[in-house]
Amino acid sequence: MKYIISILLLSTFLFAKIDIVVSILPQKTFVEKIGGDKVTVTAMVKPGSDPHSYEPKPSQMKAITKAQLYFPIKIEFENAWLDKFANQNSTMQFIDMTKGIEFLKMPAHHHHHHETSEVDLPYEWAGLFDLKKGVYSWSFSKVEGKYAEPSMKFLIKKASKDTSTIEQYEEEAKKEFSSPNITEVEDNYKLNPNSFYELNFDKNKEVSTFKIDIKEDGKYLFFTEHMPTEFEGHEHFFKDINKNDIEASLTHPEESEHEHHHHGEFDPHTWTSPANVKIMAKNIFDALVKVDGKNKKYYETNYKTFLAEIDKTDSTIRKILSNIPKKSKFMVFHPSWGYFARDYDLVQFPIEVEGKEPKPKMLEKIIDEAKEENVKAIFAQEEFSDKSAKAIASELNIKVIKETPLSANWSENLIKMAKAIDNIN
Repeated sequence: MKYIISILLLSTFLFAKIDIVVSILPQKTFVEKIGGDKVTVTAMVKPGSDPHSYEPKPSQMKAITKAQLYFPIKIEFENAWLDKFANQNSTMQFIDMTKGIEFLKMPAHHHHHHETSEVDLPYEWAGLFDLKKGVYSWSFSKVEGKYAEPSMKFLIKKASKDTSTIEQYEEEAKKEFSSPNITEVEDNYKLNPNSFYELNFDKNKEVSTFKIDIKEDGKYLFFTEHMPTEFEGHEHFFKDINKNDIEASLTHPEESEHEHHHHGEFDPHTWTSPANVKIMAKNIFDALVKVDGKNKKYYETNYKTFLAEIDKTDSTIRKILSNIPKKSKFMVFHPSWGYFARDYDLVQFPIEVEGKEPKPKMLEKIIDEAKEENVKAIFAQEEFSDKSAKAIASELNIKVIKETPLSANWSENLIKMAKAIDNIN
């Protein structure tokens, strides 16, 4: 009986699969292509869910407790959850699937998308806060290894009790920003209301933090030269002494109903490029061999097969797009196709402005520009609202094509996108 139990235990050990967790479905496909029947893969972001704000289900957290490997891919929900996953399973290894990939910058929204009044403002963001007496902290984090800017102009104003709009203080703020009376300060300096600062970030630290001394309850306005979210890492940028997040009651630009999808400086949608997927495949292969060297030949065979599939996908797309002009434009709501556009000499024309639905006036400008560009269709991502896309399509009498870069069938999905672009050109 002892021998039978020993044999069963040995059999279980020999045939145990590697438990792996990934963030999105295309990654699951990539890992399974190489890992085959030697791996069990769980994807965090479920079909139809927004990958920017997704919250894992309890059953998925159970998968984290068993996992040996996690492959992050630098999408936004990871900023909030990777530390929690590490705390849940301290033995789980994090393997950067994007190692070696050259990241593109997120496309700035088109120059026509600014309203004139916004262009003239010397600050990108303003927020009105109801604050209690106390000391607060405002943090600036490195994103992708560096600060978005080395410094930032930062104005704090005590507002009157009846303040109901930020615009009431617009002219006053413009004067302050043009004033030579500015105080240069370093990391950990204590800031005071009714003062204008140049905040210098410590390049040797991952996070630079400034204290804000509020001496009485009331309303306070903050004006920042750059968007605070450009410096937002794992934590919210503004907190009280107990580390609670502090949110603005009003902001400029206003927060829309649609979640602000801030990606930082770099475009995370790397998997829409076959060339990038080849790099990911090598990273997956190396990771699997490192934890399961005895099956190296098995993984190597699958790896080579997958590389051939990637090459076939790439050549199919090139053939489909061979008859359309170089730099052909395609309109998208969310700019998820930058790497695809780069690989195939196309230009994506995004509707979304700073990760948000455009306001009515801005929408009019986008419609005018779409007419100039002779846009024939709009691609709207299945995971997001298509309200703006439908409004533009209705005005231009063109169609809305639903797409998603998050499909598990990665190859078929890219080929489908290429055919759709070919059909509208």
